[in-house]
Amino acid sequence: MVAIFAFILTRGSSQDPPADGLRLGSGADVGAAGPAAPASSSEPNTTKADRNPPASAKSAPRATKPQVSTPPVDTGPVSPKFRPGQWIVVLEKYTADVGDAEKAARDTATKLSKGGIPAKAMLVNGQYPGMVNSSWEPVTNTWFVYLGPGTTSKQVLNQCSDTRTQRLYSNPACPTYEPAVRAGG
Repeated sequence: MVAIFAFILTRGSSQDPPADGLRLGSGADVGAAGPAAPASSSEPNTTKADRNPPASAKSAPRATKPQVSTPPVDTGPVSPKFRPGQWIVVLEKYTADVGDAEKAARDTATKLSKGGIPAKAMLVNGQYPGMVNSSWEPVTNTWFVYLGPGTTSKQVLNQCSDTRTQRLYSNPACPTYEPAVRAGG
């Protein structure tokens, strides 16, 4: 019986190598053999019907990390209401007729707000008598990124010159305005 078993092992009718990757009679003993690397082929993985599929073939459900979206930053109303005695400081101006000024202003305000600076964006279209240009004309068609309102010019100026604000948005000039009060009067 041993002879028949040896004959089957060494001269069996199967031309395929044994399933465990070992060959008998190779002539060289290289020590213990590890598991054979699976042959890559385009054929699907086939297993015998009386066996369970290998653990690597079982598809385990993947735990997906839930997508966390941050809520949009509130950059303020387009036309906020100001009362006399309220002051703002302007960090940046974007002319409405050049590119997408609203997006640029809101993006700047969002960047600052995410950094802990309470910046807002608004469209200035002549509705604020205290916002005038150097010729004392009302500012129109301009998006402002601003801080405030505060109760004094000095209070909002201090917000602008604060090291946290300057670190996020370096702006040496911080013009202050009292939007609800007519300039010069």
